[in-house]
Amino acid sequence: MTNDGNISGKSPVIPQATMERLPRYLMQLYRFRVTGDINISSQSLGDSLGLKDTQIRKDLSYFGVFGKARYGYNIEFLIDALEKILGLTRRYDLAIVGAGNIGRALANYRGFESRDFRVKMIFDNNRQVIGQDIGGLIVQDISLLEEKLKDAAIDVAIVSVPEKAAYEVADKLVKAGIRAIYNFTAAELHQYEDVFIENANISFGIYKLAHHLSGHWPRKNK
Repeated sequence: MTNDGNISGKSPVIPQATMERLPRYLMQLYRFRVTGDINISSQSLGDSLGLKDTQIRKDLSYFGVFGKARYGYNIEFLIDALEKILGLTRRYDLAIVGAGNIGRALANYRGFESRDFRVKMIFDNNRQVIGQDIGGLIVQDISLLEEKLKDAAIDVAIVSVPEKAAYEVADKLVKAGIRAIYNFTAAELHQYEDVFIENANISFGIYKLAHHLSGHWPRKNK
């Protein structure tokens, strides 16, 4: 895919680090679009994200996306290209398992809707919570998890239960046909084939910050 709309037939092996940067590019492009900008250079995009312009161009070139000399990238074109690459051309339905503080916050988060993600269900095992309305959803009994998910065609399950319960919940999700799990617990969920798991353990980030503050983190060359 080039800036003139051509589509490349090549299917190169894409580095994981590249795939992890693409959502950052897209979110930043949304911000630039709001300002009314039409074009953006790889230098400007890189500066806004703390990345080198050569890295931006290399990442995009894997998908046949190239800018034009002097003009850079057309922002709308690049947004469209990245949305297609990331699979953001359809709506995805989500289910939250665990109606604690994190689950409640996610159920009430309106940013999902603006990106075509819709939270359809929320589950918990607490009898005092089951039946409550959270973010417009009625909390359902977790004992019905497999049955309800099989009938609902859920794309992504968000797990926000205590760590000791995460493995059992994950097993049930996989049995129900879920193939994408966003794990907000401290548990290491990685034992399933053909199931993509994104771990969002906040402790990992805190540990990195602590390491940086200790003076051992490698400093960037200026």
